[in-house]
Amino acid sequence: MSAPVALFAYKRLDKLQACLNALEKNTLIGETDLFIFSDGAKGNDDAVQVNEVRDYLRSYAGGFKKIEITESSVNRGLANSIIAGVTKVINEYGKVIVVEDDLITASDFLMYMNKGLDFYKDFKEYGSISAYTYALSGLDEYERDIYVTRKGECWGWATWNDRWEKVDWNVSDFKEYMRNRKRRKEFDSLQNGIDKMLILQMKGKIDSWAVRWCYHLYKNQLLTVYPKISRVNNIGFDGSGTHCTADDIYKVPLNEEKTECKFERLGINNRLEKETALFERKGLLDKVMALIRKLV
Repeated sequence: MSAPVALFAYKRLDKLQACLNALEKNTLIGETDLFIFSDGAKGNDDAVQVNEVRDYLRSYAGGFKKIEITESSVNRGLANSIIAGVTKVINEYGKVIVVEDDLITASDFLMYMNKGLDFYKDFKEYGSISAYTYALSGLDEYERDIYVTRKGECWGWATWNDRWEKVDWNVSDFKEYMRNRKRRKEFDSLQNGIDKMLILQMKGKIDSWAVRWCYHLYKNQLLTVYPKISRVNNIGFDGSGTHCTADDIYKVPLNEEKTECKFERLGINNRLEKETALFERKGLLDKVMALIRKLV
């Protein structure tokens, strides 16, 4: 059975339409149940845009096997929306593919995700499957179709219920984590600044499901599978997103050759894991420089 897709939308109608148009080009669309979660407006300024999104969704009749739309009467925020929505779907199906409204998928996205979910289901060392991959120079001569790191990803991903249900969203071991310098350094080595993100999350300064999900994967030594060629691109870096700023370094070419991905039971690729962290650091520096240019 094909895994269901949980799609999260807020107020960007153009992004949502582009996302759905791309998904409709997938060969497995007729076998796939789609669950769309529409978050409520934060205030009057957002209400018009949220209502435009909902008017479109209420008349949406894509080629999915089933379409179910959940409209929140209040603004839950992305973190609470994703945690609740994914939990709802994964409890029913045992697995889920997660997409946000600013993602453009390749035509074999659903095929890639479903085959990955089937292949790694019983290999409990794997916690998630990513459809996105970074523009890493180490991939230029890489001969396999997938690689594995300890870093979780949130731009088009999939997982199973027995991995998701064990997440401690309260991060009850946070005090212990803060006292363990070695652990903090190791976690931060997976993505520059992720240690700081976790601290900000626990102080209530940010509201991120992703940093807690990544910490869960790291803490439990669960691996994430990445494709050599991305099946997802993020079009949200135009300043329209709630948590994103304009940035081009994350744009990558999508898989257009429609060649089938060969999944393998691989271990951590240390070189690509380190390059990913350096890539994220470059992204952070680029954002700082962009901010400085705006101020001078």
